[in-house]
Amino acid sequence: MTLSGVLTVVWYSVVPWLWLLALMTIIFLVPQVIARMKGYRFTSTGGLGSKVLPPVVAVLALFLVPMHTTSSISYVNTWVDWMNLIGASVGLGIYAWLVFHPVCYLRNKKA
Repeated sequence: MTLSGVLTVVWYSVVPWLWLLALMTIIFLVPQVIARMKGYRFTSTGGLGSKVLPPVVAVLALFLVPMHTTSSISYVNTWVDWMNLIGASVGLGIYAWLVFHPVCYLRNKKA
């Protein structure tokens, strides 16, 4: 298969999820931009919410990702399936930290 054929297949796979990618990008960028205008850096103290919520999101994603894809946890049989599920859960945990850390920084920042 040619590179253009692969890119065509990937594009048609991504198209139904473009709305979700756009929404996730907005949810990521808005707190980052607002917090950075107020002095936020990744090394800033975020607060308890940015320490507790991302791991909770990652663990919940282990069960919610198969539900979102109209599958079930019983269909996760091979090690490749498990690695994909764990990778998606870790990715959602990192995304949650990138969203919640600046939000908690803004919430806990002294005026």
